[in-house]
Amino acid sequence: MQRTRLFRIGLCLIAGFIAGCSKSGNSPSSSSEPECGVERWHVKILTDPAVSAIDWTPDTTTLAEQNSYPELSVSEDTTRMAFEEQVVTVKCTITAFVRESDKDIHLIIVDSSQDSMIAEIPSTECAEVAASAYASDFDAASQWVTNNLGTPGNDFKNRSVSATITGVLFQDFNHGQDGHAKNYREIHPVTKIE
Repeated sequence: MQRTRLFRIGLCLIAGFIAGCSKSGNSPSSSSEPECGVERWHVKILTDPAVSAIDWTPDTTTLAEQNSYPELSVSEDTTRMAFEEQVVTVKCTITAFVRESDKDIHLIIVDSSQDSMIAEIPSTECAEVAASAYASDFDAASQWVTNNLGTPGNDFKNRSVSATITGVLFQDFNHGQDGHAKNYREIHPVTKIE
């Protein structure tokens, strides 16, 4: 009888393990674990279905140019928009950085005219980000920050470091973020810093 009971317990444990493994925390529709981030999260980390439409040939632009476009209205469910299918490169000065609650590194970047913009590097500490095809790019950009600016913490650290940042354009909205562009455009995610 004891052997039968142990066998049943073992079967239950195996069934529970298999059921747990069949759920993927990296899927946009999975509810097995909470997502690390919010607000169009899968667009931000390049795991959305439209990622294949991105033009990976960087378009050289300026912060002034990106600030000149009208603000577009977005919601949590807004899919990737046409301008978010473009990788850009900008020369800028990084003036501050911080690690946010979703573990992204938030950079404030400015140009000579003091136009500003946010650039963000997703953290591969998040399983969803680590599953992105671009995780190694995010890690390299994060390492650049540590090597050239210092270790990101929970409070803003001010710097004045020239850089060339490459990444995908993203439309955010006003939620009190420091350093935002006039139209709340961002480079999110950053894929390279030099």
